[in-house]
Amino acid sequence: MKTSFQPQFNCSDLHIAAYLIANGLQLIDIDKTDRKRAVFIFSDTEDREELLVAFWAKQAKVEPRAYIAAIKEVKERLYS
Repeated sequence: MKTSFQPQFNCSDLHIAAYLIANGLQLIDIDKTDRKRAVFIFSDTEDREELLVAFWAKQAKVEPRAYIAAIKEVKERLYS
């Protein structure tokens, strides 16, 4: 049986994680192994790198309510 590999992207920044969620990336899991730093694990997409470039260049576009909802979602999953 052949298993397909799903590319993943990991980050440890809550605000980047929320930004990616608000832009449609799927948060697969949160690795809480290190008690001081969580790692957010996403299904990678073709536009993820472009989104991050825009984020760091301060040119990111995101709907404010979607971003706020994404922050709440990340925090709920992080602290549950």
